[in-house]
Amino acid sequence: MKLLRPLVWLHLLLAAVSSEAEAQTVRLKDGKVFSAMEMRREGNFLFLKATHSNGAVTDELVQLPQLERIDFGEIPALVEAKQMANNGNAVAVLEKSSQLAAQFGIYADLPGNPWPDIMRLRLPALAVSGTSDLLSELEKHWTPTNDTEIDTAYRLLIAAKNDPAGARIAWKTLAQPGAGSLAAGIAWIGIGEAALDAKEWRNAARAFLSVEVFLPQYRLLVPKALLGAAKAFKGKGDQAKASQIVHDIVTDFPGTPEATAAAEVLK
Repeated sequence: MKLLRPLVWLHLLLAAVSSEAEAQTVRLKDGKVFSAMEMRREGNFLFLKATHSNGAVTDELVQLPQLERIDFGEIPALVEAKQMANNGNAVAVLEKSSQLAAQFGIYADLPGNPWPDIMRLRLPALAVSGTSDLLSELEKHWTPTNDTEIDTAYRLLIAAKNDPAGARIAWKTLAQPGAGSLAAGIAWIGIGEAALDAKEWRNAARAFLSVEVFLPQYRLLVPKALLGAAKAFKGKGDQAKASQIVHDIVTDFPGTPEATAAAEVLK
């Protein structure tokens, strides 16, 4: 599956500034509620095409200070991305979350927005299969989610790109036994990869397996962590353990890049 190039991602994001969202419920602080069949944002204003119980359709202009929240409802593309994440397919999630970020990034600072849910998918996908260019694009357009776990994971990913030495120090602080945050999972993977490069097989295996043990909820991180563990056990000379982990990857995460790569570990 081909990833969106950074310029394509930027084009989609800029296009979303003037694009229209699907039907939403827009709630104002004065108690008014609009069912918006079309909505677009321009600066500090929302332009709505609102439907009413009598069938009338009106154009409404909402100043953002008047806004209580927007109920975006179920977003089919986000549901699909969550299923991809549950399957452990980081490459697919990267592409789908690029589209979601482009569509909803313009609303990221508004109450009720789906930005935190999108980033909870996109950040682990970037940790596993991202590129420096994709991280740079995210850095340009980042809006804090006000979720400490997500925002910390973002800062850790950007630190790994801009300040690798500082990121390694942060990894050691975050990767503690029992730590179950997204940032801890990213740290375990970073520590594991560094240990693999140094041929410190035992340390690599311990770091990678910590992801599976302490962060099973972040399914996007697990295939890469298991693949790293398989490589570490092969490096140790424990072919039986490496073979078992490869079998687990292929069985539990079929169709992922890690499932394809796992077969090469035993050659």
